[in-house]
Amino acid sequence: MKHRCRVLGATATASLLLVTAAACADPPSERGRSGAETVVAFSSEVDTLDPHQFRSVAAYGVVGNIYASLLQEDYAAPAGGVLEYTGKSTPYLARSATWNAARTTLTLKLREDAEFADGSPVTADDVVYSLRRALSDVGYASAIGAWLNIPDAKKGVVAVDRSTVELRVTHYSPLIEQFLTFQIFPVLDESTATAAATKDDPWSAGFFAKDATESGPYAVSSQVKGQSMTLKKNGTYTATDLTQAPDRIVVQNMPDPHQGFLALQNGAVDLAVGLTPDLAKAVEKDPRLRLYELPYSDIVYLGFNNQDPALKDPRVRRAISHLVPYDALRDDVMNGYAGPAYGMVPHPMTDALDEKGEKVAYPTDAAAARKLLDEAGIRDGELSLTLSVPAAEVTLRQSAVFIQSALKKGGINVKVNEMSDAEFNSNLGRMQMFVDSWYSWGQDSVYQLYFLLKTGLFTNYTKFSNREVDRLIEKAKATPDPGERRELSRRAQQIVIDEAPAAFLFTRDVLIGARKGVSGITHSNDANLRFDRLRVAP
Repeated sequence: MKHRCRVLGATATASLLLVTAAACADPPSERGRSGAETVVAFSSEVDTLDPHQFRSVAAYGVVGNIYASLLQEDYAAPAGGVLEYTGKSTPYLARSATWNAARTTLTLKLREDAEFADGSPVTADDVVYSLRRALSDVGYASAIGAWLNIPDAKKGVVAVDRSTVELRVTHYSPLIEQFLTFQIFPVLDESTATAAATKDDPWSAGFFAKDATESGPYAVSSQVKGQSMTLKKNGTYTATDLTQAPDRIVVQNMPDPHQGFLALQNGAVDLAVGLTPDLAKAVEKDPRLRLYELPYSDIVYLGFNNQDPALKDPRVRRAISHLVPYDALRDDVMNGYAGPAYGMVPHPMTDALDEKGEKVAYPTDAAAARKLLDEAGIRDGELSLTLSVPAAEVTLRQSAVFIQSALKKGGINVKVNEMSDAEFNSNLGRMQMFVDSWYSWGQDSVYQLYFLLKTGLFTNYTKFSNREVDRLIEKAKATPDPGERRELSRRAQQIVIDEAPAAFLFTRDVLIGARKGVSGITHSNDANLRFDRLRVAP
């Protein structure tokens, strides 16, 4: 689903002061290395350990490493310090996953040696409980779980024996195996969860918010609230080889990304996750550090409220799209750590219309914009709009200022409304125009179209509605044929581009700073690090 990453920013002056001070710092220490403690800085604290609740970026990082799923992503051999996802799913806590001939039943056989961190065995009952909890109303995961094609979890998730589980689906989907690798479908300990349940809390949400029944490569060792969480190797874990993995991972909360950068230069941390573009440039210039730049389809878009009287006419939306300074946004705001977005399904998403990541749907063209506005009966200076943006998101805020200036030159007056995260999030779907971002785990085109553009869906913040697009999405969801699915998706994508429910600004790369000697960075579907794959040399 969506995973919006908001980080606290600082002024350009503060940035300059910190970078200058850091340049005079002592060289990084040799404290972090394989077999010792590795410190990873995030711009948020670990706010919950519940895998089925929305959580902070740091919490996603932790949950994905303390829990194991039935299947896992397959990675190619390391190249340049990065492990690239191959597009395949492989066994994890399940030793095998086999479809029947009709592809309506997926049989999962569990590893005989799979155990939780407390030494209790992982059984089919644990898997059934875990998947049924994910598909329940306990959290947001049920919205994604619907894509497993299991309308009734009690009938569709069944323990055949102590080590065998069957998933009985209405029809096959190419996403099912991929989704089973996601951290929202981990294996939890049923007995511990059941013991913590109450009448008012049948799924033990209170317990899982603060505690864990670890089944993955790491277990929680300690936590200093608001500051850090320390993980240690899970001694009962056998699904992968942990010999070269760090013994301990310290997840450090550093709300200001400049603070994380300074700590990286001083050697206080080994990795800094979620760098801003200006800090990424500073990392590249420091010979003691290394920047990992991971391309993703994390789209930043200028959303139009398609029900607003001023924006209902697609000619107006197209005109605004033609006024956006796309090159400046990618080069000046993102410092080049961005790609073009051709529609709401940008490269490198599955079945994207732009297969190489080179196209822009509405190239900057003031003359074309003026022509469309004239056709819509809007004279120069007649249209005034409000553009809302989360103030804490540096790149989104800067993008809004660039857009405001460009639209003014095109004869459209724009007021930028900077909002707190809470205010912005609570008003999504009601704002006239807004700058937002969206990343879909799995990078699947149909999944993206569904959540962002399906009529009436709560995540369709532009209020876009098109019957043909809805029909194509539903048909694509239902077909097991990859070729037909691709064709349906592409037809829907083109309609969306033509209707311009939003201006498709750019895609953002994930930027990770590391000290020299740190490798094993996973270019994963969920944009999270796999701590057990990290290799930290002196």
